[in-house]
Amino acid sequence: MKYVFGIDGGGTSARIRIESLSGNRIFYAEGGSTNPNSNSWESVSEVLKALFSRAYHEADLRAQDCAAGFAGSAGIDRPADRVPFEAALRAAAGLPDSCPLGIGNDAEPALAGAIGDIEGLLLIAGTGSIAYGRSRDGLAVRAGGLGHLLGDEGSGFRVGFDAIVRSLRSIEGRDLPTKLMEAALAYFGLKEPSDFVPYIYSKPIDKTFIGGFTPTVADYRDKGDPLALDIFEQAARELESLVLSVDRRLAGHIQNENLALRGGSIEHDPVLRAALAKKLAADAPRIAIVPAKADAASGACILARSLVRS
Repeated sequence: MKYVFGIDGGGTSARIRIESLSGNRIFYAEGGSTNPNSNSWESVSEVLKALFSRAYHEADLRAQDCAAGFAGSAGIDRPADRVPFEAALRAAAGLPDSCPLGIGNDAEPALAGAIGDIEGLLLIAGTGSIAYGRSRDGLAVRAGGLGHLLGDEGSGFRVGFDAIVRSLRSIEGRDLPTKLMEAALAYFGLKEPSDFVPYIYSKPIDKTFIGGFTPTVADYRDKGDPLALDIFEQAARELESLVLSVDRRLAGHIQNENLALRGGSIEHDPVLRAALAKKLAADAPRIAIVPAKADAASGACILARSLVRS
């Protein structure tokens, strides 16, 4: 039986999904991280080998029956990254050179799964932020995704971090008035505002924990706190900027400008989502926000089927 496989490789875990050529699920499993920036190539190869070993054994599949595959992984951001990843994948799965493979960043299958197509737009706003777009002719464009020091604008981390920074400024009369500092001290377990200096500088930044302060900032926003309102207004502008950057660079190539939204910060905050939708409706009415359909592993299978040779 011919089949395709899709891999969604994240920074902490990877998922493999195997489907028939008609789209029926045959096998699904999870394993370790496939990010070559945080793991050795040997470790990445072992993760891939374990996933395919399970698939071949548990689903009674053979490498020679694979019609195509697509692997999207964190850490695969440049064309040069794809060559060693494909080599590791072929070796781990025992795939012949004749089996077509696609290799890309983990945003690529996330888009295909969310849109249900190989063409469209995706905005991910969770702890971090990135926008990604792909046209049917294969042109792929991304904006953001540069991490908390160089980017992550509009993300949960950025909202939480900006709440700290701007509350400190507010105390000095250099920003909008706010009552956020009291809440920030309670959340971070500190006694006074100056304690934020050693808290931030004496140890590595815990992006997830700082991002966890975002719901509190949202509560203050909903109560009318001037600074919290402005922080989220800025977040909405930044997220729109990511989407517009991708859409502009795909101009002339993309027909389907449907936009799916992923990530806890945007999916769990209807106020932020509505603010983004309002801005896009005014500035780019051609972009239609649509409900996300499926996960990235399913999206990787969609991309794999697009590679199947007739």
